[in-house]
This record gives sequence, structure tokens and C-alpha cells, in this order.
Amino acid sequence: MIVTPERNRRNRQDALTVVVLMAVASGVVGWFVPPVLVVLGLCPFVFRRLRRRCLRRLAVIKQPFPEHWERILRSHVAFFRALDDSEKERFRQLIKVFLDEVRITGIRTDVDDTIRVLVAASAVIPILGFHDWEYHRLSEVLIYPTSFGDAFQMNGEPDENILGMVGLEHLSGMVILSKPALLAGFENQSNKENVGVHEFAHLVEKEETDYGLPQEVPWEVVKHWIHYVARELAHPPKNRSHINPYAYTNEHEFFAVLAAYFFKSPDVLQKQDPDLYRMLRDMFHQDTSDLLKLVPKRRRRYGRNAPCPCGSGKKYKMCCLLNGERTPDFRVVA
Repeated sequence: MIVTPERNRRNRQDALTVVVLMAVASGVVGWFVPPVLVVLGLCPFVFRRLRRRCLRRLAVIKQPFPEHWERILRSHVAFFRALDDSEKERFRQLIKVFLDEVRITGIRTDVDDTIRVLVAASAVIPILGFHDWEYHRLSEVLIYPTSFGDAFQMNGEPDENILGMVGLEHLSGMVILSKPALLAGFENQSNKENVGVHEFAHLVEKEETDYGLPQEVPWEVVKHWIHYVARELAHPPKNRSHINPYAYTNEHEFFAVLAAYFFKSPDVLQKQDPDLYRMLRDMFHQDTSDLLKLVPKRRRRYGRNAPCPCGSGKKYKMCCLLNGERTPDFRVVA
């Protein structure tokens, strides 16, 4: 997503190559069929078309990072606060490009800058360790005011317990997130879940065709991961109380659930299963345990009349506080 000088040169060379080939082909064919020479007039248009995204991103990256976005990141995103200065700057650049290219739309709810920046942060966190990767198929993120059902309905029914989903069929190219759950994923540091990171981890996997992992992941790590997941799903261990049972639904959910844990509570993974932590570290090219150790956790206190962070749409006092629940049983699905 970030246009480095090397990527800019490569894009310019590729565009020039295409235009030169067009000119040569039209010149040769035009010798026999003169009307074909009209194609030569299209060369400047084709060149600009091939350069458009790269040049737009360069312009976006050069723009100053808004101060209120910076305050949101420092206030809500512990991962960002833990980065060094150079990685913070790269994080900001990725945020700017993401918000320039991906629409974030509220469905029966308002979307402010806090929501937009947290959606972008959710997308950036899993890919920060990759240097040549982007969300090719993503066009829009839909924000719902509550949890929702399998048919995307919001009628307040008990089975409407989905907090996030990667769109399928007519919603392909979209991500759907519950607004309260998105906020809770960043504000409640004692909870291992982060619905935003979970869903964008699904997208990281869906973007790839080979074994569901980016090409930057070494083959030995991919092979180790495939064997590990196959063994875990074939014989789910009984002593994995630190892992949400939903992870064992299939290999895709296992990847997304563990990715969210890796970026939210890596110390738990490292303590309970060092081998699993090392695999995730080598896959994402990030050492989140060391990164987050120096960042004090901020536990958010919810007012009795505030919307419940579980995404039910009820007041906190009438939901999780009333039931004495610390980690509500909600689903995050692909």
C-alpha cells in the first residue's frame, strides 16, 4: 500500500514498457492497416491510467497526518503506542492510504473519525510486517450499530450475535463490523478479542491463493503451520482454555482467532504455547510480545448507562453488568 521509491520506479518502468509495446505493435500493424495508427494516440492515456494509483498514493502519503487522527491512535491503539518512531510513521502512511481508498459506511449509525481510524488500524496491524502486500479485493467497510444475524438483520433477536463478517456473494469485497464491538476490541485490554483484527486477518488469508498465507511467509513456516492446524482441528485438545472454542470451527477461523490473540494478548499465547507463538511471529514478521510488554494496559470503565461493549445494543447495566459476564459469548464469523 505504501509507494516506496523502488515501487514507484517499477510502476513507471512497467507503464513505459506497456506503452512502448503498444506503439511498436501499432506501428508495425499500421504499416499495413493505417487506421490502427490511431492506437498511438491512446498511449499517453494508457500511461496515465497505469500510473494513476501509484501517483495518487504518493500524493496521499505526502499529506500531513491529521492531529485528531494522531490523538485517536494514541488514545485507543496500544499497538501503535508501542511502535518506535519509524514504525509509527509507516503506520500513519498506511492509515492515510487505507482511508483514502476504502469507503467506511454506517448502516443506521453515524461513523465518526474515531471509528474510521480504528477500522483502518484494524486493517494495518496484521500487515505492518509485510512490505509488499495490500487488500486488493476490499472496497468498503460497513459499520452496524449492534450485533447482527446471519442474514445481516438487526431486529434484537437472541440469535443475532455476530460481531463481524467478511462479506460473501453480493457483499463480496466488504467487511461488516459491529460498532460497539470494534470499540471494545481496542478499549478493553483485558479481553483477548479484537473483532477488527479478526476480520482483516480473514482478508489477509482470502487475498492469497497458496495455502492462505502471504508470499512473504517462508515456506518452512507455512508447512509447519499447515501441519499444526491439521493436528489441532483433527484432535482438539481439552487443555486449550485460553483459546476460544470457536477457533476450532475450521482452519480459517483458527487462523483469524489466533491472529487476534497474537496482536491483542501475545503474552498469553507465548506462555501457553511457545511454539504456536513463534509460528505466528514468523508468519506476521512481528514480535508482538516484546512490542507490547512496555505498554501499560488501560482498562476501560463503562458507565452503567453506556452502550454495552458486547454489541447487544442494550445499556451496560441491563446487559453484561447485570449478568456478571466478563467475556460475552458472541461470534465473529467469516
